[in-house]
Amino acid sequence: MQVFRTYFKIMKKHMLSLFLYGIMFIAITLLVTFQIFRDDNKEFAVSKVPILLINNDGDNEFVEAFITYLEGYVKYIDVEDSEGARKDALFYHDVYYILTIPKGFTDEFLSGKEIVLTKEIQPDKMMPVQSVDSAIDNYLNMAKTYINYNSEFEIGELTNFLSMNPVEDTEIIIESSKKKSIDSAGFNMYYFNYMGYIMIVCFILSVGTVMMSLNGLDISRRQSVSPVSSRGLNFQLILANLVFVVAYLSILIIIGYLANPLRSFDFGFMLMVINSFVFALVTLCISYLIGISIKEKNAIQALSTALSLGLAFLGGMFVPQEILGSATIKVGSFLPSYWYVRANNTIGSLSNYGIKNLRPIFQYMAIQIGFAAVFIAMILVVAKKKRQNAT
Repeated sequence: MQVFRTYFKIMKKHMLSLFLYGIMFIAITLLVTFQIFRDDNKEFAVSKVPILLINNDGDNEFVEAFITYLEGYVKYIDVEDSEGARKDALFYHDVYYILTIPKGFTDEFLSGKEIVLTKEIQPDKMMPVQSVDSAIDNYLNMAKTYINYNSEFEIGELTNFLSMNPVEDTEIIIESSKKKSIDSAGFNMYYFNYMGYIMIVCFILSVGTVMMSLNGLDISRRQSVSPVSSRGLNFQLILANLVFVVAYLSILIIIGYLANPLRSFDFGFMLMVINSFVFALVTLCISYLIGISIKEKNAIQALSTALSLGLAFLGGMFVPQEILGSATIKVGSFLPSYWYVRANNTIGSLSNYGIKNLRPIFQYMAIQIGFAAVFIAMILVVAKKKRQNAT
């Protein structure tokens, strides 16, 4: 197994790069997915708007009832009684809203006069404070309606009426946008999609470079006169490539499984594992073809970067396929990465693993195997020409 051992001796030189790529991939993927989990697990309880209330009308029954009513929509914040402190509180978002009840408000309002409450708000907090404006308008409009139909009333009767009769519901605007929920299947889908990129770049960089070294003209001529047969040589190279790919991919899969907070060793996870090994076979064939076709190490490094990014972007590894343009989708459908991602997305969306639902997934895997067959045919043609040149 001299060729097998030589393969891994050459591979050792690239272990640092493979390790760094793997660590970077895992770190970035986990950061992204954990951020999704953290945002998704936030409880979207009603958020009361922090406001500063300045009451210049003094304490009276109507104002007290109004302040009590607003407690359902706001959180009162105490701020030092100075103009500078109020502006600072507004500027630093300690409060979103400064509401001032002017002197004489109660008397003028109850007498039917138009009176305006003074307010100051942060321009970037218009959305949340709209709920406060609506709550104030609803309360005062209800009070005006009662006054108009009851010319002789007492303040106690008015406040009792307002407390006993629900004011029109006010929609409370929550600042947080709606988050898309993510479960174990969602985590696996993101992880395995991103893992496709790291497979491409690492396999081309490592397998391609090793195969380039073993297929140089001088080495090929030495091999032609060595006691190792051509069949034995190819067997050892295929075995070495498979061992490396399976080992590297298995490490990534195990780490992804352990890092999943909602891990579940279910049928969907196994399907994604199978799909990743199918895509690894395609990537191995691409790397092998590049390794026996390219003569410069720098060219392989450039190809590993260009091909990995191209296949990732066009295939939907970085940008979800559902938001890719139609032209991009058409181009991507001619690439194995597109069908790899599509299979993962389909698996992640399944809730029922019936034959009818599984059929498209196996079709997508079959398409990837078809790509691998095409690359194997190209490898045989190139390898034959190299053997002819070596003789």
